[in-house]
Amino acid sequence: MKSVNEVSKLSGVSRRTLQYYDEIGLLPPSAVKKSGYRQYDDDSLRRLWRILFYKELGISLDDIRLLLDNPKEVEKELMRRHKQLLLEKQSQLQKLLLSVERILNDEFDISMLRDFDKKRLEAAKKLYANEIRALMESSFFLPVVKSGLFPGGVSIVKNAANIMNLDFGKLIALCGDVIQKFGEARQDGPHSLAAKEAVAAYKEFINSLIPCDDKAFRKIGQAYLKYKEDLDKKTPGLAEFVYEAILHVYQ
Repeated sequence: MKSVNEVSKLSGVSRRTLQYYDEIGLLPPSAVKKSGYRQYDDDSLRRLWRILFYKELGISLDDIRLLLDNPKEVEKELMRRHKQLLLEKQSQLQKLLLSVERILNDEFDISMLRDFDKKRLEAAKKLYANEIRALMESSFFLPVVKSGLFPGGVSIVKNAANIMNLDFGKLIALCGDVIQKFGEARQDGPHSLAAKEAVAAYKEFINSLIPCDDKAFRKIGQAYLKYKEDLDKKTPGLAEFVYEAILHVYQ
């Protein structure tokens, strides 16, 4: 176990910031002594690393909370993609550093102009986006992207992202949130409060991609029956549950 002071020295994060993370529920301590001092175990320190990692990438605390509170596999998928982008940025910086060294030595070559070509980085970003779209097409969201309910068909996510400049890190976290809510609601039944909350989260997610009225959302529910066979291969009973939950709220 580490004290607040020890964690602060290890990470460079101030005690006040650690206290704030606790206050907003982002990083609760593992234990609190009778004296009121917070203590952190290895799991808490691992969580702090993840918080600092995402913060370094420019992700807001609200979005970080969304990422950390979702299934680990969803977060791992996101981190793998961020890793590829970081490696591409690292390669570009290394080339730039070499060119700076040459300029300091009064050297110049026309090939050094390529240091500012970001085509590879942009290609990596596109690959990142396409992989997330593919992840959605082969998962819980298959009926949405395959149903043709919205302009663009299977490219709904890609098109919406281009229009709205969505953060794909946030997008995949929202996907995980919807999946998790439906997974937890299944034990309570499609007419339960938990199912109603899952449906509300799903509709909010769809609306973040493209406007979706009640009628269109009912069609999404009906699409789950259409693709029941595909979905049941991975999660038996899921398609019918989602259909019943959506139609119960949006009759």
